[in-house]
Amino acid sequence: MKKTLLRKLAFLVCGIVVLGMMGCTPSMRRSKSGETYYLKYNFHYTTEKGKVRGSVANYTKLSDHKILPYGSVVTIGSWRPGFGLIDEKSGKQIEVLAKSKFLAGKSLSEYLDLILSKAPVSYTGLSEIDQKGISEGRPYKGMSKKGVMIALGYPCPHETLSPDANVWYYWKNRFDYYAVNFENGLMLSSGY
Repeated sequence: MKKTLLRKLAFLVCGIVVLGMMGCTPSMRRSKSGETYYLKYNFHYTTEKGKVRGSVANYTKLSDHKILPYGSVVTIGSWRPGFGLIDEKSGKQIEVLAKSKFLAGKSLSEYLDLILSKAPVSYTGLSEIDQKGISEGRPYKGMSKKGVMIALGYPCPHETLSPDANVWYYWKNRFDYYAVNFENGLMLSSGY
């Protein structure tokens, strides 16, 4: 009787662990974890309480924020509640917050497909103002949509439902965001 009870208890515990892992471990971790990619866009991050942190909401204006430049080689690591971006050059892992409410119905795998490439990225033919904004990781009036996206990263999926929109939203920090306004494909203004 004790053996039967122990087996049932062990089975129950295993079932709970498996179900918990299914709910907490998105398919991205199973399919992309450990794989190497190139960043399509600059990735903004900061150091918070000794941790290197970023977000799919793209905190682009923290006082001490840093930029992992587009084209950087990264490996996907695991971290909850999101994923890790490991910079292959420095070995630094950025813990990327990726709560489902920030992804606007996209899976983590779909989001990663938006910001990562299996092949090296190269952008040619960009204007001087685009190149300046990209190197500084900030928007300037007159930049193209492509230039702004490379400079600031993919806009917040939960605030900017389509990159075809004429208004994109980026977060300054965890509590405040700003709009980037476009007309005819060029940036008119931003709250940066």
